[in-house]
Amino acid sequence: MTEMHSPGKNWRVILTLVISALGILFFIVQALALGVFFLTSFLDPIISMPESVSIGLFFWTSILGGLMLVPILLLSIYNLQGKPVPGWLDLTRPTLSKGLRWVILVWPVLVLLGWWITSQEGLAAFLLGPINVLVAGLPILWIFNAAQSGLPGGSHMRKWRIFGFSITLLPILVILAELIAIVILGGLGWVYVSIRAEVDPQIQRDIAYLANQVMARGDNLDAMIQFLRPYILQPSIIFWALAIFGGIIPIIEEVIKPLALWTLAGRKLTPQEGFVGGLLCGAGFALMENVFYFTTVLLAEEWLFMAIGRAGTGVLHMLASGLVGWGLAVAWQKRKWAFLALTTLGAFVLHGVWNIMAVISGVVPLLILESEPTSLQLLVSHAPVVVLLIMSIIGLFLINKHLRIGESADVLSTVESQEEGGI
Repeated sequence: MTEMHSPGKNWRVILTLVISALGILFFIVQALALGVFFLTSFLDPIISMPESVSIGLFFWTSILGGLMLVPILLLSIYNLQGKPVPGWLDLTRPTLSKGLRWVILVWPVLVLLGWWITSQEGLAAFLLGPINVLVAGLPILWIFNAAQSGLPGGSHMRKWRIFGFSITLLPILVILAELIAIVILGGLGWVYVSIRAEVDPQIQRDIAYLANQVMARGDNLDAMIQFLRPYILQPSIIFWALAIFGGIIPIIEEVIKPLALWTLAGRKLTPQEGFVGGLLCGAGFALMENVFYFTTVLLAEEWLFMAIGRAGTGVLHMLASGLVGWGLAVAWQKRKWAFLALTTLGAFVLHGVWNIMAVISGVVPLLILESEPTSLQLLVSHAPVVVLLIMSIIGLFLINKHLRIGESADVLSTVESQEEGGI
């Protein structure tokens, strides 16, 4: 199946062409610089092997970013020239869709392979990067293919444009917004503590003592956790941590992630197109976020839990952004702003509950248990997150079913109105 585009200089296409070209250039330069740094790191005795592995992981992240922008650049060129979309860029091909249903079977094999490679520093330096990309990307690709199955999502150009925007600009905007929020909250906290310290000098001495004890423990994470445990378990600290991770961060991310859809505000998107567009926003953001998180872990057991946990995070991001995209389309097409408010609130709550459960599952065992938690204890502590993941996957399929029925009803209504009008 090919898609024809009428020739002409559409400003969206030109802007997409320029941004994708600049993005590819940026990732190429970054990959070359990291590649040189990676190779020379083996000759520098000061740089340890784990540091070389980290450099290699960032190199592969740059490669991924550049490759993801190539289809967008090519589609922009074909669009401006009025040429049909090449078959290999047609993501709606039935054979491709059927093949993607089975790609998830490869994922467990890659996870086991990555788990083993992580414990082999020599191999990890060269092979862990592409393994990370596949382990992070395949679950997202599989869930997206299943969640948008049978739904019209608009032109190839539109879908690739949304995805490209989501893997390049969205992560930067989210990071900047979260940093600004953290700085503001940190500043308010510092002002509050300073005022309290003026009233009670003992607070200032306690802060100085706390800072000295933390610095004295250096890189000994276990000793630092043991020392900070009574402070972290204070109700006020727990409340603010949950408020940040369960409230502020979800709101920031769910407001920014669907920004690519706002360029289509005047297009009268159907609910199906809005939902698929939202899925793409979440998929692009989740892909880059997952790959970035993989660069922070180098121990085999930590990597394994990261691989399993981040697969679920992709479902969260796609469902939350899909809800917002669905709400935006209904609001623009049918002026049902209450529905947009409901779906947006649902995205906030879903993301917030997920983050709270993830924080509790990850932190509570370290704070409550006297010894290092066993694998079984970690699995039990993550059970609520697994339940929410299963519910989110079911939610994606139920929304897909609802929108497919809605599309069929709209088509039938259109045909009946045409027959009554004698068309």
